[in-house]
This record gives sequence, structure tokens and C-alpha cells, in this order.
Amino acid sequence: MTLHHLVALICFFPSVFGSIRELECPAIASGHLNSSSITALILARGGSKGIPLKNLVPINGEPLLIRSLRILLEFNRFASIWVSTDDDRIASTIEDRFSSDQVRIHLRPPVLDTTPSIESTQEFIRMHPEVTNVALIQCTSPFLKVRYLEELVEKFVPSTDCVFSVTRSYKLRWRLDASRRGAVVPVNFNPERRPRRQDWDGELLEAGMFYVARRELLLKGRFQNDRCQVVEIEPGDALEIDTVEDLELARVMDNLR
Repeated sequence: MTLHHLVALICFFPSVFGSIRELECPAIASGHLNSSSITALILARGGSKGIPLKNLVPINGEPLLIRSLRILLEFNRFASIWVSTDDDRIASTIEDRFSSDQVRIHLRPPVLDTTPSIESTQEFIRMHPEVTNVALIQCTSPFLKVRYLEELVEKFVPSTDCVFSVTRSYKLRWRLDASRRGAVVPVNFNPERRPRRQDWDGELLEAGMFYVARRELLLKGRFQNDRCQVVEIEPGDALEIDTVEDLELARVMDNLR
């Protein structure tokens, strides 16, 4: 076990090790909700199963994680930028590229390696009580743009608890109906009146690029509730990298830009 992991375990079990106060704990600036009250967070675990160490895999020479951090720094409106990781290689890569004033590292315990994103986000905010709102940025969405982040913070107003990314789909969906012996039935259209693309608004699908939510909502184990707004991502920017094929497609798309 490395020193980084030991520190993370101590922070994760304060009842055993006593009260821990982090040496570097940035204050969240007061002001309008949709700007400096939001903390940017990237969850970058080292144990990706589909693509080993996926967060550090390059697209045209630039690792996915570094690519996202570059956009966040260019945006320059978040209270602070954090990467939560359980991997020393990821931590070292960040330390080599950025100062601690630019990007801060939160070392989470290895026990969270296989947990859902909401649990890792909860662990982060419990260890950082000064954080009131979190923008979870997914670096596996390689085509993050500053303008999407600008729309995100503009929509995060006092009457809103969450904002997340979506993309529009015009695909006609079917499902297997077990009650009808596996017959396929339409989900979002009437086969007798098949809509043309220009005749309907389509559906909104989660794009997975980012989620911003209030601390209280996150502590309830949720990124979303019925007080959400969305940022629509262009279909060409909505690619998520889950497989080697996705990665190769992202590289081709990046070369065409």
C-alpha cells in the first residue's frame, strides 16, 4: 500500500483514525450560484476493465484526462478543479502537468474502485464540507467544449437542483414484450403513423458528458430530481468512450476537426 492510499483510507474512516483536516482546502467563493459556487470534479479510477487505464489513453497525443482538464482550465469559471483517483499513475500525471492551484488531487480509497459514480462523489463531498455544488465531468466524453460549460452554469439557477448533458435522438425504438410471448412492440411511436424526422422533436438521451448537482441532492444518492435543466450536446460531440472501437472512432473524428 502506498502512502497516498494510506492517507485516503485514513480520511475514509475518520471514526477510526480521528478527525482529519486537510491541509489544502479551498474556500468556495460566495456569489452567484451559476459561477464560482460550483466545484468541478473528475472521477479517474485506474482499474478500467474495458480499456486499461482508460483515463490516460491518448487521443492524438493528449490523454483523455488531460484533454478534459485543459477545457476546464480554459473555461476558468469553476471555484476549483479536482480529480478524485485511487491510482498513483494518474495522480503523478496530474502533478507533472499542472500546479496545485490549477488542479487539486483527492486520493480516494481503493475500496471505491468498483462503486458507482454517485458513491465516489459522495465520498468526495463528505471529505470536503466546503463544497456546495459539484459538476461531475466525465473525461470519457472527449469532445467537451467551453460553450457547453457556459450553458451549464447559466442554467444552474436557484430554482434548479441539477443540470445534465443530453443529446437528441430520432430513432424509433422497440422492446420485447414478455407478456406477449416475446413479441416486439413499439415504444415511442405508432407504427400506423410513423413520424418523419422533421415532424417530431425526437427524444432526449443522457449524453454522460457532465452532471451538476447540489450537495444535498448528492448526499441523497441522486444526481437528478424533478428540478433539472439540460444542456443539449450536438450528436457529433456526444460520443462516450467505453470500448476500443469508441476510442478509435474518437481519434478519427478528432482528426477531421
